[in-house]
Amino acid sequence: MKIRSIALSSIAILLLSLSIQPSNAVKVPKPIKSFQDAVKRPKDVSYWAWKKSSALVLSSTEKSGELEVLVGPNTKLTNPNPKLALDAVKRLYPTFQHPQKTTAIYYTYKDIDWAQKNFSQLFSRSSGEDAKNSCQKVTECWGASGTIDDAGNGLILSAVMNGTSDPNHTYGTLEAHEYMHVLQIRSFFETPQQGQAMTGIKAFTPWWFAEGGANFSQNAAIYAKSFSKYSKERQIGSAFFFNNKEKRYTEKWLQNFIKPADKKVWSDPDTAFHTYDIGALICEIFTAIKGPAINIQIYEDIADGMTYEQSFEKNFGISWDSAVPLIAKSISQLVKK
Repeated sequence: MKIRSIALSSIAILLLSLSIQPSNAVKVPKPIKSFQDAVKRPKDVSYWAWKKSSALVLSSTEKSGELEVLVGPNTKLTNPNPKLALDAVKRLYPTFQHPQKTTAIYYTYKDIDWAQKNFSQLFSRSSGEDAKNSCQKVTECWGASGTIDDAGNGLILSAVMNGTSDPNHTYGTLEAHEYMHVLQIRSFFETPQQGQAMTGIKAFTPWWFAEGGANFSQNAAIYAKSFSKYSKERQIGSAFFFNNKEKRYTEKWLQNFIKPADKKVWSDPDTAFHTYDIGALICEIFTAIKGPAINIQIYEDIADGMTYEQSFEKNFGISWDSAVPLIAKSISQLVKK
């Protein structure tokens, strides 16, 4: 059985005990130790999720494995040093196994065939449409994906729009997001579920846990030095949800999104994007209580034979069914009424 500690490192605990102030020197709120705390003080959750993550990232100088970057003939890198993003995620999740090598393929619309050829050579389970799926049009060529190959090496396939100044494609959050997917999937390396994980990690947990975990991790890793920058990125990514212009995001709606009767709400184009923003807010609660390692530990537990619900109860000491209404109540207080 694989064992991973979800406790913070001793150095990180020391940093926390010293109550290091975030860059904007806000007053440090009381810790969030339970889902009940998240209900009582929902606005304090983001600080503690960031704080516990920041302590890990800033207390280490570890680096991720080798990164090979393949750039299409018509492509210009918008992020000149993507390795820094992978290194930051390595420090965010230091107790888990990381690939010894990751290959990142960058391409524009003109380079789709080139990208697909290179990706198919590395990924035995390629659909043949992987590059096209992330680059549907010249004006909509910004998608990305992350997985592992048969040997457990990381693979990142990233579409690029030349000349873009979008922070997600220039600051490293995109690479951090996809590398987090690499780690999620790598939890199943050399297990009977490896093939399923390589092509569909969402089969094992709620879809929002996969995308939300990656969204939270990208911001926590890249903006570890600044709570204000982390908060700004969080606000931008969740603005539509927070603004709640249609007044749809009630506790009842959120409960159904978190634990729906079927998965349609996660795949419907009208609500699928909330697997990212609402998912990240849920993972903030998880992280504020347990530290960032919980976002990988649950996958490790599932790879060892547990269900999502069993892993959740093991790690949090509360049943998933009991936690859902508390999570919904906490997050519902963040939106405009």
